Amino acid sequence: MFSKLGQRKSLTEQVEEELTAAIRAGKYLPGQKIPTESELCQIFNVSRTAVREAVKKMSARGIIKVRKGSGAYVSEVSVQNASEILNMFFELSSNEDLVLHTIDARQIIEPMLAARAAKSRTEHHIDLLRKNMKNMRSCALDDKKREAELDNDFHNTLLSITGNEVLELLLGPIFSLMPKFKTSVFAKPTSGNLLEAKNSMLEHHQNILEAIERKDAVTASEAMKNHLLETRANYVRSIN
Repeated sequence: MFSKLGQRKSLTEQVEEELTAAIRAGKYLPGQKIPTESELCQIFNVSRTAVREAVKKMSARGIIKVRKGSGAYVSEVSVQNASEILNMFFELSSNEDLVLHTIDARQIIEPMLAARAAKSRTEHHIDLLRKNMKNMRSCALDDKKREAELDNDFHNTLLSITGNEVLELLLGPIFSLMPKFKTSVFAKPTSGNLLEAKNSMLEHHQNILEAIERKDAVTASEAMKNHLLETRANYVRSIN
């Protein structure tokens, strides 16, 4: 059921990864008890400390729930832990099309999100988006990590404008993984021109911002659609 632990990471991290992978694979179902501490020590041939720390971290992430005097159980699916579970799927998936599927999902949802933001925004939201654009323009070209975070913040701000908790549940895990995707997959623009790639993104964001500022839902949706179409095209070129 479990792989033999190696030396690439700490024993605690490896136990956590193996248990998480087993839960994701359906070997332990929601509400089901996982092996006891002593059993896990034998399974992984590690100390109780490593197992306890792994269980503690998984409990903090909402993957399992520890019941005093009873043991640890796989968490029941709920609004509170669904976001972490989806994040877990992204982190563990080896599917090469994961980024493409993520962009496709965004193409379906985010144009509607931009339209809703245009209808619901306040002046405070506009100030936040303008500040984000200012920070993006001043971000160093070679600081791709910071650029990815600012890009993500822009989209997260649109999400927060809607005030829709279900949308936050659906898109939150996706958005949280986007900086990692961008720095690993989009580390270099397909054109080879960092400034051109950055300016293109800024232009798309500016178009979205201006439409939202005017409360023009139709144009905001179309601007987001164009933005994600280019994002998808850039990704496809980067893997071909």
